[in-house]
Amino acid sequence: MVPDEKDDPEQIDPELRRIMQIPDDQELPPDVLCDVMIRALESNQLLIRTSAVNQLVDLGLNHSQMAIPKILAALDPAIDYWTVRFGAVEALGEIADKSTIKPLIEYLQKDDDPDFRAMIAKQFGEMGSVALEAGPALVEALSTRDHSEIRENAAYALGKIRYKASINSLKETLAKEKDNYAKRKITWSLGEFGDQQAVDILIQTLKDFDKETRANAAEALGKIKEKVSIIPLLKSTQDTDVEVQTKAIEALKKFSEGDVISEVEKMSGGDRLVAIQLFDEYLFNIENELIVQKVKAVREPIIAEYRGELAKIKTELETCKVFVEEVFGKLLKISKDEINQLLVKDIPQIESRVASIQLYKFRKHKWLRNDLFFDLDQVTSLYREAGIMVSELRDNASNLLKRKVDEVQPSEKLSNDQS
Repeated sequence: MVPDEKDDPEQIDPELRRIMQIPDDQELPPDVLCDVMIRALESNQLLIRTSAVNQLVDLGLNHSQMAIPKILAALDPAIDYWTVRFGAVEALGEIADKSTIKPLIEYLQKDDDPDFRAMIAKQFGEMGSVALEAGPALVEALSTRDHSEIRENAAYALGKIRYKASINSLKETLAKEKDNYAKRKITWSLGEFGDQQAVDILIQTLKDFDKETRANAAEALGKIKEKVSIIPLLKSTQDTDVEVQTKAIEALKKFSEGDVISEVEKMSGGDRLVAIQLFDEYLFNIENELIVQKVKAVREPIIAEYRGELAKIKTELETCKVFVEEVFGKLLKISKDEINQLLVKDIPQIESRVASIQLYKFRKHKWLRNDLFFDLDQVTSLYREAGIMVSELRDNASNLLKRKVDEVQPSEKLSNDQS
């Protein structure tokens, strides 16, 4: 397969020479080469423009006094080709010379082309700490309401240059931002500062409808590492999106076991069952021997307590069964009045005792069901059996009473006839 000549970097320089009508054997001095590369930015071919930008970056780094003024001049809005302006600002972003900051700030604030202003904001971010002076102008750009890409790139740049004074502005912008791309960059940027001021808004953003924004918020909270975010991050491990789950898990791994334990205990409010549930959710995602031991220490006495309660319930159900069996044994031998006593008093009492037994609490937590499986299975079987037996006793007693009443009525009638 023959490679596409457009994608072959070795074809770019000869093409530039052809377009600019430069003989193959002619060496150009730096100032002339700079002019040629700026003119090459007019090309409609991306690879040619890319090659020109790279050459301008080299010139700017090696011949800054000559090249930077020429590249800055190429930002002039009067230039017919937008590709020249964008290519020039891209080169300035990579050169990252402090002398270019003020001119670029002026373009960011005043240029009529919002796309160009967005490009400048992005390039400030590429410059890194050199562009710290642009911080106030980038904060101002966050308030641009008619072009979301300016807000997006300004947020990105503020995070890259670590302009800490922008945290409140970023939080305020995030709270009202509607554009997903801007929200993603703002949440990312807030994480870059590693400052606890951003924690509250980032926790709220874990519930954003945009999954990438939620993922960025989880990642940012992991960078800040404020323990108040542990429980919200734990909840995000059950997010509907896998990327959000992954970012939340990675964030949780950055917290110490002590922080995790203290936050879980605080969240549970003294309820050991809730604490175990939260610990289990954590351990489902992150292996941690210390927390495993903590869970065992909390769980074992609870299991013992619940097993003891199940034993009492078992005894109660067995007592009910014995009563029913004894009554069944003498049911045919007792009088009508005694049967009536059973139906009115004794059987309702037994039914009430069985009905008062609640097994839901033992099934409420999966881990509890697992640890008490055999005890719970045995008691559940007894519960059903006791209920059936009591119901059968009531039916049999009712039928027997009816038969006894029917037997009495004919004899009474015969007695009346004889009299």
